[in-house]
Amino acid sequence: MRTRLPWLLVSTLLAIAAAVWAAPPPGSGIRDTLHDFSSRGGGVGLCTFCHTPHRGISTRLLWNHTLSTATYTWQDVDETIGGTKLPTITQEWTGPSKFCLSCHDGSVAIGDVNWWRSAKPAPLATEKHTWPSPVNVGATGGILSNMSGNHPVAFPYPYQQQKSTYNDVTTGDNVIVSEFVTDPTVNKIRLFNNPGGNVVVAGAVPGKTGIECSSCHDPHNGPTVEDNFFIRGRLRGNTLPYICLKCHSK
Repeated sequence: MRTRLPWLLVSTLLAIAAAVWAAPPPGSGIRDTLHDFSSRGGGVGLCTFCHTPHRGISTRLLWNHTLSTATYTWQDVDETIGGTKLPTITQEWTGPSKFCLSCHDGSVAIGDVNWWRSAKPAPLATEKHTWPSPVNVGATGGILSNMSGNHPVAFPYPYQQQKSTYNDVTTGDNVIVSEFVTDPTVNKIRLFNNPGGNVVVAGAVPGKTGIECSSCHDPHNGPTVEDNFFIRGRLRGNTLPYICLKCHSK
């Protein structure tokens, strides 16, 4: 007697394959990625949840998403083993990590935007990343503003193997700068510089260079992305393009 099980198995595998095939590949743009919210909230555009051409919260990035009121710190340790103090990320800080955390601390609804259809709307979508969701890097253990256990951001990078000062933090005296890639931008890592105060500018400057969330992640799934989670490298391996080796010489 024939059984339908093999056909059901084949159908299931084909469905899974189709789903995998339909996922946008790394580096192919934001459309249909996890950062594409245009299917939620009544015809909102592809960019609306983060950006607006008019009446944004700030001119910088034409930012449209409501910002968290949190001040972020690393609450498990005070400094790295090399003596670099762990930073504080305030609402005055203009580096991109603050904007990433407006969604990724779990305190602000994904659709809580500032301006849409010529008005300040009620939240277009109310879902939050519930704690302790792994995407909530700014709420470790369900404690808002706790960045413990996460790679430091808004944090100095020893560009050109020189100590840097960034976000009022200076590379520690015991950091072995030779263990850092001289210029990780050649490996598709994005660096920033802090010329003074809370000002942040894209690009590396010796003595003033730092890293932000978007140093390793491109939220737009642009051409530097090579793996899941919008990562500018690979999540596995022991040679380039393994993401850790793009900055760390091991």
